[in-house]
Amino acid sequence: MRSRSPRIDDRVRGRLTARFGAEVGAWFEELPAVLSVLAKRWQIDFGPLIPRGSMSVVIRCQRADRRPAVLKISPDRPRLANEATALDRWTTVHTPTVFAVDESVGALLLEAIEPGVSLADSATYPRLETVSELLTSLHATGAPDPSFPPLAERIAYLFESGTRPYTHHPKLIELIPLELYERGRELAGRLVEDVPPTALLHGDLTPSNILDGGNERGLVAIDPAPCLGDDLAFDAIDLLLWQADDMDVIAARAEQLAPAIGVDANRLLDWCTAFAAMTALELAEAPDSSRERIQAALTLASQAPTGQA
Repeated sequence: MRSRSPRIDDRVRGRLTARFGAEVGAWFEELPAVLSVLAKRWQIDFGPLIPRGSMSVVIRCQRADRRPAVLKISPDRPRLANEATALDRWTTVHTPTVFAVDESVGALLLEAIEPGVSLADSATYPRLETVSELLTSLHATGAPDPSFPPLAERIAYLFESGTRPYTHHPKLIELIPLELYERGRELAGRLVEDVPPTALLHGDLTPSNILDGGNERGLVAIDPAPCLGDDLAFDAIDLLLWQADDMDVIAARAEQLAPAIGVDANRLLDWCTAFAAMTALELAEAPDSSRERIQAALTLASQAPTGQA
């Protein structure tokens, strides 16, 4: 381990620049000094960077008591503050413990999860029993905070930001017509209308944000974008759509998962349908996505009702 802050490589800079724009350069210039102050205050030794995410710099470290930890620091200070608050609101082994927070610099010190491989990196689809255990535990132990946005606001943000691939790759509109994308947005709007803001949702439960916590802990959720809505089906969307080679796979997963988490299978499938065009767009933009998975998402997206329905 080393106390000197690690060198921020070009890949990390590139990911955050793509997210926040060229102005993030000034933040990177100040980062070594900020990390030095945090290391002294929190008594941590820095290890290597964790090459993950586009919102923050993530660094392995060790506390004075030799417990492994992870430091996250981001230019998006409100996002990090919300994440820290949400993690403190869950009382479950399926989220990491928060050791320290400094909202003034957007820094968060967390328990390191072992072995800590994300589902996305493992490329292995989890057993639905472990998925249901994660979802129900988050739902049962999370205490809603009135400072968190409602689910409708989170959905509006996702559909607004989800159009970026059209800008970067205009030809994608030929594969995923904007009309199809908008039908998904409209369906999501209808689904969220009757959702009360009485439960804490993770809000970003993608395979990249779920880690292997070993046999004792099972799946562990990280990097929440917390929002309020008592509809557990929303947090299941990404896991149901992930690695699906045809629409029947998605439908079968919904049928199996629904009774385990106490939601209606048709509603699970409706939520997946609402986000299927966005998923197809993300897959089509990625260089290594299979045509089968893109087509599965497109087929499901086509099930969304038209504006006249």
